[in-house]
Amino acid sequence: MTDFVSLETLDKLLEEGKISSAEYEEQKRILFRRTLRESGERENPKNGLIYILLAFFLGTIGVHNFYAGFLKRGLIQLFLTVMSPLFLFLPLMFTSVWALLELLFKNTSSDGHIMSGNRKAIWGLRIVVIAVLVFVGLHTEYTDMSLPIEEINEDDLSVVSEIMDS
Repeated sequence: MTDFVSLETLDKLLEEGKISSAEYEEQKRILFRRTLRESGERENPKNGLIYILLAFFLGTIGVHNFYAGFLKRGLIQLFLTVMSPLFLFLPLMFTSVWALLELLFKNTSSDGHIMSGNRKAIWGLRIVVIAVLVFVGLHTEYTDMSLPIEEINEDDLSVVSEIMDS
C-alpha cells in the first residue's frame, strides 16, 4: 500500500470502504511519524534508558519522575525520603519499592508518549537490574542482632561483690 499525503485522503478512503480501519490506523500512524520527522521534532524526547538508570540510582528521591515530567510523583517521593528518618526509615523502604516498580513497568512520560530508545536495550537493562538485585539479595549476610551473653562463674561474682563492697 502506498503512503498517503494527508489525513483528509485517508478519511475519504475509509468512508468509501477502500481501506479497513486497521489499515487506516496504520497509515495514520505512518503519516504522523513522517510529519514529526519532517518538522524536526521527535515523538518523545525522553529516553527510556536514562529513565531506568535514574530510577535505579536516584529513584528514592524521585529524579526519574522529574525527568519524565511527573512533578507531583517526584515531589512525593522526595518528601517521603527526606522525612523517612522521622519514621524509622519506613517511607524510604516504600519509595525504594515504588521506584523499582516504576523502573520495571513504566514506559511512558507524563504526556502519554512511549519513551524513546532501543526497546531491546531497555528490556536488557531491566533484566540486568533484576539480576543485580537478586544477586545482592542472595549474597547478603544477615547480621545476627542478638547480644552475646556469657555465663558468669563464681570467681567473677566474688570479684564483683568485692568491688561493690569497697
